[in-house]
Amino acid sequence: MYALDALQDMKAGQVLQVIADCPQSFRSVPEEAVKHGYELVGEPEKAGQDIYFTIRVVR
Repeated sequence: MYALDALQDMKAGQVLQVIADCPQSFRSVPEEAVKHGYELVGEPEKAGQDIYFTIRVVR
């Protein structure tokens, strides 16, 4: 997951928006983010085929 690589280089408080088009990502992106110590901000939003996630660095 490229988002995890990007999050590693970010500082506490910074936010990353992830856009995915795979239906499985609706579940896997939040699970992986939380598992690695990041915070999912709000609920994923769906627009057409795209799913938008907002993830905050908390460390």
